[in-house]
Amino acid sequence: MMTPTLSSLSKFAVLALLLLTSCAKNDPVGPDDQPGDNTPFTEGTIEMGMYSHGIDLGYFIREIDFSRDDVSEQFLELAENNGEAQEFLALLQEYSASNPFAALGLMMNGVICTYYVKDDVVLGKARGFGYDFDNYHDVKNDEGKLFLRTLSQTDEIPAEDRELSVNYVPSVDLGVGSGGAIDASLYDREVSSEKAVVAGYSCQVSTYTIKSQYIPEPDPENPLPPTPICYKLVVYTSDAFNETINFTHPFYLPEDAGILKLEIFYDSGEEPTLVMQPDDITPRTLTDAELQIQVKDPVYNYNDTAVAWKMLAILFSGWGALE
Repeated sequence: MMTPTLSSLSKFAVLALLLLTSCAKNDPVGPDDQPGDNTPFTEGTIEMGMYSHGIDLGYFIREIDFSRDDVSEQFLELAENNGEAQEFLALLQEYSASNPFAALGLMMNGVICTYYVKDDVVLGKARGFGYDFDNYHDVKNDEGKLFLRTLSQTDEIPAEDRELSVNYVPSVDLGVGSGGAIDASLYDREVSSEKAVVAGYSCQVSTYTIKSQYIPEPDPENPLPPTPICYKLVVYTSDAFNETINFTHPFYLPEDAGILKLEIFYDSGEEPTLVMQPDDITPRTLTDAELQIQVKDPVYNYNDTAVAWKMLAILFSGWGALE
């Protein structure tokens, strides 16, 4: 099996700039087959995982210690000796050849995240490849806060920029805390007449399919589309969950209920490229500390021109450590 070289991974990071500015393995079942729970979830934690064709995209994140200066060696050792790592890299290699934007989707959305939820407030604590990304969202007060921190030992980021705090206004800056906002006007939305059960909760299933006029004509001299395309999204929403959790998902979608599961199609195939789904949902009482986001001075406004570059440096710091 051939694995991606470190130089090829670096090239992916350049293309990922485009991706960032674009848009429980449960099959749908009828309500009579397996009735789901509709009890309102008002307080507790939700652990979200990201998968592709059954492969856990959070594997390298859990296994690599980014505080050490041998990240590249750790990565290569896992790639050579661990079957789960090899499955991920084989999938990445396959998508790199057939659909590079899908490969970027695997790289940039390979995160593990825990949501701390209390009524209409949520603190999403995500860990990506070499960074932490926390997102606080308060619906009632229309308040949003971000905290980013690189975990990598790199001289490429100045010491004062290794941590970053940002404020935003959720009602104005839709999708800021997520991977990006989907322009729903580009899609046809169809609601299934059947329910699905996700992690024990009854969900409505909606499918967003891109309208044909927004699919670019293929260019025989350039197989890549001019921008990354999400051909389809299958969305599982539960009335038991406040929509505030949607602000920390890979894509922000204008749904009125909480999205528990999201299937993302970067091609027109039958299987999704990415699946976000809960690994664990635990109703419990939270402490005040669990809903407090870290803050580092100075606190930037999201629309500050310096913010985008500072954020990107942190988000790519893990991949940069492979060089």
